[in-house]
Amino acid sequence: MEIRQVKRRNLLAYGFGEFYGGGSFVVISLLFMFFLTDVVKLSPALAGLVVLVGKFWDAISDPLMGYISDNMRTRFGRRRIFFLIGIIPVAVTFTILWISMQFPSDYATFAYYSISYVLFSTIFTMVMIPYRALNAEMTYDYAVRTRLTGVKMIFSQVSSLICATVPKLIVDRLYPGDPEKGFMVMGIIFGLFFALPWIIVYVGTWEIATTDGGDWAGINFLKGFISLFKNRSYRIQMGLYISAYSALDLLMAMFIYYLTYYILRPEIYSLCLGAMFVTSISVMAAYVYLANKRGKGFAFIVGLVIWGTGMLLSLLLSSSTPTWMIVALTMLIGLGLSSGVLMPWAMLPSIIDVDELITGKQRAGICSGAMTLLRKIVQSFVLFLFGVLLELIGYVPSVPQQPHTLFWIKVTFFLAPSILIILGILFASRFGITPKTHALLKDELERLRSGGRKDEVEPATKIVCETLSGLPYEKLFPRGKKE
Repeated sequence: MEIRQVKRRNLLAYGFGEFYGGGSFVVISLLFMFFLTDVVKLSPALAGLVVLVGKFWDAISDPLMGYISDNMRTRFGRRRIFFLIGIIPVAVTFTILWISMQFPSDYATFAYYSISYVLFSTIFTMVMIPYRALNAEMTYDYAVRTRLTGVKMIFSQVSSLICATVPKLIVDRLYPGDPEKGFMVMGIIFGLFFALPWIIVYVGTWEIATTDGGDWAGINFLKGFISLFKNRSYRIQMGLYISAYSALDLLMAMFIYYLTYYILRPEIYSLCLGAMFVTSISVMAAYVYLANKRGKGFAFIVGLVIWGTGMLLSLLLSSSTPTWMIVALTMLIGLGLSSGVLMPWAMLPSIIDVDELITGKQRAGICSGAMTLLRKIVQSFVLFLFGVLLELIGYVPSVPQQPHTLFWIKVTFFLAPSILIILGILFASRFGITPKTHALLKDELERLRSGGRKDEVEPATKIVCETLSGLPYEKLFPRGKKE
């Protein structure tokens, strides 16, 4: 099979999809709880529950979308067709999240934002699951896949930088004293910012032809989703992924409260986040290089050790700490979390290869669907639990002097991400896919795809396949020849 060469323009075109994938969740993580509690005046517990409600639907829609995209057949491709379908819905569903609707009953307000979030989450699923499956279907090359992921995550971090700084500036500077109008205009601007790049993604990408798919009467999509957990490498990757992104979501959710009420300097919010994300972007290429040399698990551990050091040093901050020291600390955190957000997604194409080794099928859509579902479940539970925490510690919006509340905000800001960072390091230490083991895996897959006999496997290759999959070799690649 002739595989097209991934050129620089294709790398860039692919990366544009992360303007939406990375940026939209940053805006939600940083500002949605604050918007609901301080602008809409919804109670913190109900505000946290808004995002959690959408997860009941995501538990069905995410694996279903992976199954649909695996089996879709159109002249526009089985993945890329959804980029075109999603352009207008992406803009609309993000915008309606930020329209201030205050009904007489808190529960009516809660219902409006719950429905709005479900709509946003559904469109996110429809677009991002096929997009994130595309990495494994543009090339089979380990290094090129890593570069695709690296470029994608650089775009994600650029979008994160923009989304961490500009939305609050729009609200505060363009519409001072009128946050309702500010948030609505911000929603419109960023809805378009997330929607329009999908035209570029569609034009600049492709899908490798495959004989899989079109089997609508085949394996039940939920059964296919559950079957992923047979994959040892997948289970480990999910562990480190959930750990890192839970730590990130907690950090982002607490940051505005931490600066506003504990440090007492809300005006440096955009400066600190800008410094964090600029640093994160600047070192991504170094992490890609390290991953291609030593493995993605190793690069992940290096980053999380740096990130954890930054969280530990945050205990030294107070309202009297010079601004430059606070900014320097956020840069150190950004230096580490760069790897935390990059490597789990860089691992996905290799996980898809291990899944093919186990099933004999190319199920990039289901694998991507699982990642996206878990990402949204993680964020929703983090925001929900954070909302409950604010309620329990007696948080009152716009009241600066809350000693008991401030103490727990400080403790949670350090302790919760740190525990998750340590957990992520432990998972990453067990991740066995490296450039060397992936090369053996790739060669074995190519041999089996071309009709090679399973009893002719090299001993070293057999050990690698069993280690990465967690299954006996005899049970792998069921369509392969045994004799």
